[in-house]
Amino acid sequence: MNKTAVKSLQRILREAEAYSGEIDGLRGPLTNGAVDSMIEARGDEFPDGTERWSARRRAVACLQRGALDREIDAGPVDGLWGPQTEFAADALATLFETGAPPPDWRDQPVLDVNPNDWPRESVLEESFGSPCEARLVQVPCPWTLSLAWDLRQTTEHIGCHERVAESLRRVLQRVYDHYGEERLRELRLNRYGGCYNCRRKRGGSSWSTHAWGVAIDWDPDQNKLRWGRDRARLARPEYEAWWQFWEEEGWVSLGRARNFDWMHVQAAKL
Repeated sequence: MNKTAVKSLQRILREAEAYSGEIDGLRGPLTNGAVDSMIEARGDEFPDGTERWSARRRAVACLQRGALDREIDAGPVDGLWGPQTEFAADALATLFETGAPPPDWRDQPVLDVNPNDWPRESVLEESFGSPCEARLVQVPCPWTLSLAWDLRQTTEHIGCHERVAESLRRVLQRVYDHYGEERLRELRLNRYGGCYNCRRKRGGSSWSTHAWGVAIDWDPDQNKLRWGRDRARLARPEYEAWWQFWEEEGWVSLGRARNFDWMHVQAAKL
């Protein structure tokens, strides 16, 4: 259980009048004691033998029970942390942060808007100039970024083409206001894979949109080029708001549009 999940657990326990400590995301003796109290008070809603499980497994079971109480499908109350429980934990975090569960994200269409009049990939030179000669500006990022290829190095700026800079500023600020620094780290949205790069497309012969500084890669280790939505981390429901902020500015996710290269988002239409 990560810190956000433990905070949700503590809120569940507090609403059950079993916990009176701080909502700090730390599963210490007070939280563990409250877990035991909740299981004892609602014993018929937990499997036989729950009291013999490890403290961590009992805590996960209470999180699952709390999700089900709120009509969030966490699967069986078995204390095991799998994909369904992880989905429920993310939904609980959204519910506690916003007062409403996340939307049924698979039913949401990808936004096809273009308020900044981004060009199509086939005519990038007409709008952005020659590849590898981009007029770059440094856009400050509200949260600290770690370089994906060397996490010991950090940056607080993204170098991008001057034409996309103001749009990028707006997206980054909306992302930060929505998630906050701690949640961004948990979601690995602080792992920056780069923007400007004078190169051709991997697996292709045409120039990459990175050669103009109008594309950004995020968390490449968990969103590899050939991975689809069954494996890519950025395809998960907790990133729905992330993609919404980009798409409302007309940026395109290759993952959302083509189901590959989920790390990549660009200010260019396909």
